[in-house]
Amino acid sequence: MSIRATKFAVASLTLMLCSSWVSAQSPTPAKRPSDKATPTPTLAKRPDSREPASDSNKAQEAAAPLRKVDRKELTETPSPLGGEAFLFRYKLEPGLVISSEVTHLAKTITKIDSTEQNSDSRAVSQKVWEVTKVKDGEMTFEYKILEVDMSQRIGAETELRYNSKNDETPAVQFKSTADKVGRVISTVTIDEQGMIIARSDETNPPNLGMGDITLPVPKNAIAIGATWEIPREIRIRREDGTVKTVRFRELFKLEKVSAGVATIEVRSEMLTAISEPKEEAQVLQQLSNGTIKFDLDAGRMISKELGWDKVVVGFSGAGSVMDYSARLEEQVTKAEIKPGAGKTASKPNVSAKTVTTNVSLPNGETKKLLTEVTNRVIIPEEEEEALGPASKP
Repeated sequence: MSIRATKFAVASLTLMLCSSWVSAQSPTPAKRPSDKATPTPTLAKRPDSREPASDSNKAQEAAAPLRKVDRKELTETPSPLGGEAFLFRYKLEPGLVISSEVTHLAKTITKIDSTEQNSDSRAVSQKVWEVTKVKDGEMTFEYKILEVDMSQRIGAETELRYNSKNDETPAVQFKSTADKVGRVISTVTIDEQGMIIARSDETNPPNLGMGDITLPVPKNAIAIGATWEIPREIRIRREDGTVKTVRFRELFKLEKVSAGVATIEVRSEMLTAISEPKEEAQVLQQLSNGTIKFDLDAGRMISKELGWDKVVVGFSGAGSVMDYSARLEEQVTKAEIKPGAGKTASKPNVSAKTVTTNVSLPNGETKKLLTEVTNRVIIPEEEEEALGPASKP
């Protein structure tokens, strides 16, 4: 492989990793530099991410039907240790807005004979889930990227940068990502186990070793040490031009529970044997490991940390080596109910009022006890009517 070809291969991998978090959740994956032989059509100017979408666009997005998704098969293995069991369930509420910051750093060192090419990429994004509907244990939310700050450097070349808040025109390498900022990337429906059952995307997005947009959780209550797994697969290109299906599994293990927060170990394991370095290089970013934290009381994931460290020898001849390392951190920064979201909003639907309760005393007499219901106790109007006159002041 020539120096130019090496540089081209590194650029392709670097860009794909730099924009991977956005593309992994998007309807279509970001275009790679290796695809540039195909002319790229001129794209319309990206709307300013600081400007809200128009009412007509919102209406079109809301009216678009969701595509049903086959529910993934989850296999559970009970803990050999026994002990207290914990039930994992998603508990998203209508109007809930969850804001997160995602940081993805990647470094690739490629050596072919005496030529070495380094590349570094960095992507920091601000993402939001806005829950639009909850019914019969199914929760629907819109997924958006509000801001991105990306950079890429290959060898001694000038570093490329793009910040969606400050830069009007992105470099071509960042254009596909920039076009997604400020838009609803996908509308997703999950069940109480976090399994995706419907989404607005035309096709399922690539996994890229980062897991799905949600953490799948077991159906049954589990104790410390229990494991569960989800199967997945990708297709890679063989040297003879044929396609090979490679099967993986995402393996999860409950490590501990402290103050209502569960710490879960996660790792990707390849189930299909691969002996060819060229094929191994195509799956290296699928093999991650790390930890996820899940708030059992709030019913949602609050953080994710994943790492990749992989060396492939001989991917382009006997004298070639690819050393890939990356880190991804996702942290929830804020979760709040959107104003005017209804009875599930953070403010109750009743103000302070007095409720009368009959209390029996030890001497057999009955005394009326007046209790003030503050905003920490919510009595829906229909339930209040059912209590009868004794509940009203």
